[in-house]
Amino acid sequence: MPKTPRSSPPVSQSQSDEDEPLDRPPTPTPAPKPASAETPKPTVVKSSSSAGKKPLPKWLWMAVAGAAVLIVAGVVGWKIFGGTSSPTVNSNPAADAANEILVARLLDGVPVLAEKSNSNIYAIVIENIVESRPPSALDKASVVYETLAEGGITRFLTLYPVGDSISQIGPVRSARPYFISWAEEYKPLFVHAGGSPQAIDYLRSGKANVYDFNQFSHGGNFIRDDTRPAPHNLYTDSDKLFMGLRRTAPDATPTYTSWTFKDEAPIDARPTTVNDVVIDFSSFNYKVTYAYDRVQNRYQRLVAEKPHLTRENNQIYAKDVVVEFAKIGLVAGDKQRLDIQTVGSGKLLLFRDGTVTEGTWKKDSPTARTQFLDTGGNPLALNPGPIWIEVVPTDRKVTY
Repeated sequence: MPKTPRSSPPVSQSQSDEDEPLDRPPTPTPAPKPASAETPKPTVVKSSSSAGKKPLPKWLWMAVAGAAVLIVAGVVGWKIFGGTSSPTVNSNPAADAANEILVARLLDGVPVLAEKSNSNIYAIVIENIVESRPPSALDKASVVYETLAEGGITRFLTLYPVGDSISQIGPVRSARPYFISWAEEYKPLFVHAGGSPQAIDYLRSGKANVYDFNQFSHGGNFIRDDTRPAPHNLYTDSDKLFMGLRRTAPDATPTYTSWTFKDEAPIDARPTTVNDVVIDFSSFNYKVTYAYDRVQNRYQRLVAEKPHLTRENNQIYAKDVVVEFAKIGLVAGDKQRLDIQTVGSGKLLLFRDGTVTEGTWKKDSPTARTQFLDTGGNPLALNPGPIWIEVVPTDRKVTY
């Protein structure tokens, strides 16, 4: 029979008082006078001029009292509304923050306060099989990598800056070596639930440039949502992950290099007619479409030709869509697991501001930052905001 959680006993008034901080000494209580001591009577002195005079009428006393009240109110009002030379205290923290200088966040170029510009990262594997939809917090990710897992199903590696408050993230699923390779660029808290044999072996080797956070070893930082079928019901949140980061890597320091960011194109420079970007990963259920919104200068994401919504009913958008063409095959000796190229270089398409730019992606090592380069080898600048990186097979067609 399950145990009933015990609640804390109620705090009595005396306990509550004792728990108050002693930020000032108590006021001393005057010692009582001895009973034999006689309290002196006050001396009353009568003015000789008042003798024989009648007391003032009651109406006159009321008039004098009213005048006194008006005088006091006037003095107080003068003090409050301009009669004081004391400096005005701004009690609105939001106004103070609004006046602070914002800088581009290294992860996604979004303007933030300087102390938040170079945060640690949560890299979380989230599934996309039909039974797991809709996802939670996919719209809040700064960077999302999408590529194939097994059987034509796609899966996500999502990146969130530490410090953002998110109540539910998931469903969390298992790792693959290529997800680890992309995550290694940031040395993040790498969050997953198990993984392929190749992924687990690499994580256990200690060579991966991540802080491994496997649900199998950190179950207390995850929850199972009984309203959804297993195994598509594993979730976490920013508070649980922060506690996990403090315990797993208390000295974690971000060292990743930022991509290049630019100002958005003004609306007059944006095209009025833009074709949808369509990526056929495999079957219809994993057909991805990005529809350009000229006014907002962003791309609405659709899956299976329907708006891609989160569990919270939020539409998912991207400011930049990067398509990387990579070699994808089977792991040697494994008839199911995919081997996806992450190191090396390949063709790239960058969609932003309603335009498309051809170029090259390049990654020199598992820990090296992926570079997005134009045809001349120069870095391509991204718009600040959510960045979606679609890694597709070299033989797959992307229409736009």
